Amino acid sequence: MLETGETAPTFDGPAAIDGEVREVTFEELIDDSGVVLLLFYPADFSPSCTEELCSLRDLDLFGLQNDVSIVGVSTDTAFSHRAFAAQYDLGFPLVSDSDGSIAATYGVLEDELFGGHPDLARRSVFVLDGDRTIRYVWSDEDPLQQPDLEEIREAIETVSDDDAAVERYRIATTHYRDGLDNYERGREAVATEDWVTAAAAFDDAVGPLTDALEAFDAARRYADDDAVSRAAERANEQATDRRNAAKWYATAADHYGRGDEAAGDDYRTDADRAHAAAVDREDPPAPDDLPETDADGTADP
Repeated sequence: MLETGETAPTFDGPAAIDGEVREVTFEELIDDSGVVLLLFYPADFSPSCTEELCSLRDLDLFGLQNDVSIVGVSTDTAFSHRAFAAQYDLGFPLVSDSDGSIAATYGVLEDELFGGHPDLARRSVFVLDGDRTIRYVWSDEDPLQQPDLEEIREAIETVSDDDAAVERYRIATTHYRDGLDNYERGREAVATEDWVTAAAAFDDAVGPLTDALEAFDAARRYADDDAVSRAAERANEQATDRRNAAKWYATAADHYGRGDEAAGDDYRTDADRAHAAAVDREDPPAPDDLPETDADGTADP
């Protein structure tokens, strides 16, 4: 079995992805992610495998679906994978290792499991960094054993570093600016009591601002350096205030547009409060203005 510090082999083959069956390569599966969570499991639809994959589906990988690629592998067919993924709403690719070659390469192919079924993958978890270096391994010969989700979370966070934090922060800033453009458009419409335009603009602001606050929080969790972490935390608070204000302004504008001024005033009061908090706080610094870190992880003066 491969161990931590070794380079994970690449592979290709048929996979179930987003309800389709198609040939994929390892590079397509990981999609330039900073972290890869590679899961081997014995069989689709077996109770223990369903529990494992659904648990990992529901695991809050710190809002990291854009940063962590989850890939499942078993010896079932890609069509079985597609049915399995559809039934349990698994939002990550399942690769068919029909001849067991992928599991064998990783050292997790079992001659016999479940009292006689040959050539099945042993339940195993590999956490890989962006260079395909194995940073965490878990495996158990008992197919009923489940991995420790908290250990997996900690392993993923350990792979993360300040470079990943700044990149996540950069993505968050793009979302924030997109949301802020729509937000300001909504504010201008409110000033002229163009309630239809205001409601639409604030609605358009909610999505990117939500993406921004989640990405800022991910950057905070990634960061090793306290200065980077604090900047991401403040940015998350700013995006949260803007997002909340946008939601309440949109609702207020909708009520005003229907002539319900009392309800509009109530929502506008809440929105004004969140807006004031955002105005009192500085906008997030640009990613290039974040503190740079030395090799020892301390911020440059």
